[in-house]
Amino acid sequence: MTALLNRTTTGFFAAYIQRKRGESVMIQVDPLATEEVILYRRGKMVGQRTETVCQFERAQDLMSGVSIANEQPEPLAVAGYNIDATITSSYKFSARTTIKLVGRFEPQLWIPFYLYDELDVDSVLTESGTPLTYFRKDHFGGLWIRLAEPIAAGKTQAIRVVYHGSLIGFGSALPPMYDESMGNYRTALDAWAFIKDTEAWYPRYRGDEVFDVTLTFHTPKDLRFSSIGRLVQADTQGNTVVTKWASELPTNQVSFNIGSFDEVKITDQRIPPVTIQLNTEAHSLIRRYIPTARGAAQDVGTDVANSLSFFTSAFGPPLFHHYYATEIPYFHGQAFPGMIHLSFITFLGLRDNGEDESFRAHEMAHQWWGIGVEPASYRDAWLSEGFAEFAGMWYMQLILNDNDKYFKMLRQSRDEIRRQRDKAVPIGLGYRAMESWRGNYALTTYQKGAWVLHMLRNMMLDSRTMSEDRFKAMMRNFYETYRGKRATTLDFQRVVEQHVGRPMDWFFDQWVYGTAVPTYTFAWKVDPPEGGKYTAHLRVKQTDVPDGFAMFVPLRIKFGQGEALVRLLVRGPLTEQDITLPAEATAMELSPFESVLAVVKTEGW
Repeated sequence: MTALLNRTTTGFFAAYIQRKRGESVMIQVDPLATEEVILYRRGKMVGQRTETVCQFERAQDLMSGVSIANEQPEPLAVAGYNIDATITSSYKFSARTTIKLVGRFEPQLWIPFYLYDELDVDSVLTESGTPLTYFRKDHFGGLWIRLAEPIAAGKTQAIRVVYHGSLIGFGSALPPMYDESMGNYRTALDAWAFIKDTEAWYPRYRGDEVFDVTLTFHTPKDLRFSSIGRLVQADTQGNTVVTKWASELPTNQVSFNIGSFDEVKITDQRIPPVTIQLNTEAHSLIRRYIPTARGAAQDVGTDVANSLSFFTSAFGPPLFHHYYATEIPYFHGQAFPGMIHLSFITFLGLRDNGEDESFRAHEMAHQWWGIGVEPASYRDAWLSEGFAEFAGMWYMQLILNDNDKYFKMLRQSRDEIRRQRDKAVPIGLGYRAMESWRGNYALTTYQKGAWVLHMLRNMMLDSRTMSEDRFKAMMRNFYETYRGKRATTLDFQRVVEQHVGRPMDWFFDQWVYGTAVPTYTFAWKVDPPEGGKYTAHLRVKQTDVPDGFAMFVPLRIKFGQGEALVRLLVRGPLTEQDITLPAEATAMELSPFESVLAVVKTEGW
């Protein structure tokens, strides 16, 4: 084995280790990361230079129990952004962004930022207008800025970056991402503008910390515009509308949308005002190619308003005073504070399987999960995406009053999780699933994350009254406790334990940090009555999981009149139990309501 060490003055170092037989690995220690120690190996995917094998906090943080949610490893903090941007009628973009920096510990001279690579930097200046040195490679997002003097702990400096470029595409510039089997969209999409990068359209400092932001936009009068933040001023100057916006809470999710939209205003006593923005002209053109596209603007508005109301009741009061749901010519959705981007597909009214209702509500749910409560680290990404996925499905189930569609979604994701179990990664791997040749980030974080909440919902169900009050109280408590804060999976586990009344390490170890999915083979028989009572013999064989795998599994027992719901503790390869029944059972169903992420089979006694 040979090793080569590389150390810098900031404390960062890497060790390259070459084993005599086997692959090379690299150990990196970066004091500016929340998990400082990383082990890399050669990447296995095309174009991937390295793959993370494992990553963890340094020993002193682990021993002292320091929460990642409370760590501030960055040498600088961003106190605020002031963005002044102009968008012309031909969608040309330019901006001046002032960034206020605060020193934390070691004085810093060169500061790293990231800016979308199709945006060109014109100048970088101090607050007083003195030019600053900066470095940026062509067609590269990295931007390094040299301050006028090192910024020491507790000191502040403001810098202004002036830039312009191709941020907004239009018409024929749309990316070739549309399925030809769905029709010739090109003519219709010529009526759409799209933002190429919704996150790095302004210089982003590294790290996940939040900041205050004020925004001024100069936009054409004949286009409609929306942004995060509260609209504090709007003036028309000739053919230009000047709007000023201010973030209502510190955030690191800043974006906008613009286009030839019609607007639908929704006023409902239950919720803050809502504005729906949609491209009516484009939809008229789409209907030429897809006659079944009926236009679902009213459905979108209804789901946005109703999900906003439902989540207010289920989780707690909304954070913002106005909400925008604005259409984008992509297949995905995205959420920002007080604003959601919704795919044009959901405005077409093509689907009747509950996916549209769930999709719209998923993006609205991010106002609580991901924005209201922010994941503390990449490992906790499911607290945003898994929670929003579950919330969207929960809303769909209730608003459509359709359990079948809800259970079908669960079965479909369960089957996909099972199919890919040989390549499974834990939910707790978070974003790193995207860099692993084995991982499926969406399947793990979104769908299995939703399954975890669904299983907790079933575990906390009152088997006698079918009340979900305990689950609802738990979700509301978690939101209210961490609203406006960062939360870890352990934080969520502790709230769950408060409401369940017992330790839940076993549950999180199996379902969040593990990858096993059990198969249950269930059998039962009932002995003839003795003294008016019946004895039921139950047997569950458990496979595809470690021997110690355990789960409380509901069992529905049907009688000639009525039914009962009990729970079995299934542990290990074989579970056998006898129970006394008040009447003869006519049928039994293990894991009704898709209660457990498992495959259930039956066999004769």
